[in-house]
Amino acid sequence: MIKYVAVLLSVICLLAAGAAHAGEVGFTASDGYPLSADLEVPAGRTDLKTGVILLPMYRHTKESWQPLVQQLTASGFTCLSLDLRGHGKSRYGADGSDGEKKVVARDVTFFNTMYLDVAAAENWLRTAKPQLEKMVLVGASVGCSVAVHAITAKAVKVDAAVLMTPGKDYLGIPTMEHIKTWPSVPLLILSSREEQGRGAAAIYEKLRNSGAEMKLFPQTNIHGTNMFGKVTGVETFIVDWLLSRTVGKK
Repeated sequence: MIKYVAVLLSVICLLAAGAAHAGEVGFTASDGYPLSADLEVPAGRTDLKTGVILLPMYRHTKESWQPLVQQLTASGFTCLSLDLRGHGKSRYGADGSDGEKKVVARDVTFFNTMYLDVAAAENWLRTAKPQLEKMVLVGASVGCSVAVHAITAKAVKVDAAVLMTPGKDYLGIPTMEHIKTWPSVPLLILSSREEQGRGAAAIYEKLRNSGAEMKLFPQTNIHGTNMFGKVTGVETFIVDWLLSRTVGKK
């Protein structure tokens, strides 16, 4: 009974603080692959009308985005954290095949179909939340490659993108080829100085005249979402940048 009361009080406190509502959702990519994502909707501010789709690193899942999602929803963003095919709860194909085996084997064809997952996520989010007027992609590591692929293939229409430790050719996704057709989408590139040569610097050099921005951090071992908890204030930096690009002010 005491434990029940404690849990109930915790829930009441979270609601009082304007905590986001979280729920698992499912949808299917255009090639039939079933996908899982977590939807988190701000309980407080509702005027922002911007959705954020978050794409994890290689062999990471949607839960890795929680440190950023907490701040995004507190600022009024609606967040959809996606398990890319072969990862987490999106592990199995519609026929029961084990997509994780293809992920572990670094199947190039498999990774080059993940942009379809992003298209499905955007379509679902726009349908489920028709009040959303703007859309943003945030990717980490190979999630960056998938985001760029989706944008340049015109599989999605977004208003801004954030890439955390992008690469030139992660897992066979030819990002340097893809960015040749980069549209006029505001872009923020984040990386450590030690890893900028993997792709961040080259992508920035190609897109700097198109409005791309880059921020390098001195810390080491901060690949992708490993920045969270190691780079002080990086979550706030991302949120503030997105606010400035979606509503024109912080």
